[in-house]
This record gives sequence, structure tokens and C-alpha cells, in this order.
Amino acid sequence: MKRSVTNMNNDRLTVQKLLVELGFSAVEAETYWALLNLETVSIRKVAEQSGINRGTTYEAIKRLVATGLVHTRKTGQREYYSAESPEKIYDLIRDKRKDLWRTQQEAQTLIPELLAKKARPQGRPLVRYYEDDEGVVTILKDVLQTCAQLDVPEYYAYSSRPLRKLLYRKFPQFTERRVQEGIGVKVIAVGEGSDTEGLSARKWLPEPSGGETSSYTIIYGDKVANISISSDYTPYGVVIEDAGAAAMQRLLFEQLWETL
Repeated sequence: MKRSVTNMNNDRLTVQKLLVELGFSAVEAETYWALLNLETVSIRKVAEQSGINRGTTYEAIKRLVATGLVHTRKTGQREYYSAESPEKIYDLIRDKRKDLWRTQQEAQTLIPELLAKKARPQGRPLVRYYEDDEGVVTILKDVLQTCAQLDVPEYYAYSSRPLRKLLYRKFPQFTERRVQEGIGVKVIAVGEGSDTEGLSARKWLPEPSGGETSSYTIIYGDKVANISISSDYTPYGVVIEDAGAAAMQRLLFEQLWETL
């Protein structure tokens, strides 16, 4: 039974989307789809099938051959082409993962070096300001990256009830990532409603009457992050990178922790 035109179009769009996401152009993706529906054929036949001119088709096929998606065979003075199995796309995905892993490893080495060399006025802290949920995600990722490089991968936090339910709404996998990377946390929570999770210890302070506290402070490495919310529940944060300030905040946290 022949497949319906609708199903064929869906397959075509899916294959093209996969290839474009892997870095191929739309023309290359269309050319590969055309070859999937042909036997071993000449450039002219491919161009007729795809509706793309022969010169552009030739350039697209060169890229597809180089990446292993298309096989070429020469007969006399003419070349003929056929599509390799779509299973080859798995190989491309695996190669892409390996490339991304190598890039990540290089970045983990390079970025701290660049940050260390970054010009800063002598004796002054480095202060960064972040807005919206995406800004909070940037801070949380910096917490993970910074703590992962510490001799003791751990940070301290002051947690207030209003911020608690908003902090991870764009990064719900934060705790899972933290535990996977072996990063511990001690939290002094203001107000009820905060649970103890993996690699964490928690103590509580009563919530003050006459007004809500709406701040979340994270002390990690040589940095202190303060995250708050505006009246319309939009989060914003400030990260201060200063060894002295972080050491003082850490000392105060530890002294308070011992009294609770």
C-alpha cells in the first residue's frame, strides 16, 4: 500500500528539520530528500526531483558526500549519486555530541583563565547585574560552575519564602544538576515551606511579622549573589565578586548557623 502524500510530506519535513539542526542548509536537506526517493542517478535527475538548479545541486551534493550522507560512483566520464541510509544521521548526531563535549572541555579550561585576566580596577569588586528569569538562570549556572571548581564544592544560602517558589521556575533541573555534580549546600530558610533535598542541610528562622522578606542570597567561592523580586514578581539579581566580601558573608553565615 502506498503511503499517503501527507505522510510523505511529514517525513520530508522531519528529515529536513533534522539536517538543518545538524548544520546543513535547506538546499542540502532538500537534495538529500530527493536522493532518498531515487536510485543511483546523475546530477540532472537529482535537480529535476528537487526542483533546484544543477549548479546549486552539485554544490549541495559535494557537502553531502563529504559528510557521508551521499555515495558517489563514477562510470566512464560521468558520476552518479545515491543516498546513504538515513541511519547515517545517527552517526552525525554522535559526532556532533563528541564535538560539543570537546568544546565544553576547552571552554571549562579557557573561560576561568579569561575571567582571571579580565581587567578590573585595582582593589574594587566586580559587580554584575541581571534581570528577569533568564538572568536568574545565568546566576544559578554560575553557582554550579564556580562550586564545581572549589576544593570543597559547597555554597551557603539565605532563602526567603516569596523567592523560594520563583527561583527555579526557568531552571527546574537545578537541584538535580547540583546533586549530580556533588555540590552541597547549607541553607538558612526564613519562613516555612522549604524542604531538605540531596546534599543539603537546612535550618530555619521565623518569618518576621509586619512584612515579607523577598530576597535570596547565595555565598559561593569569592562571590555573593543577591536575588530579589520587584512588585510585579519580576526577579533581578546582583553578583558581587570580591574575596573579602564573600569571606565576611561566609563568616556571618557560619556564626548564625551555629546558633540555630
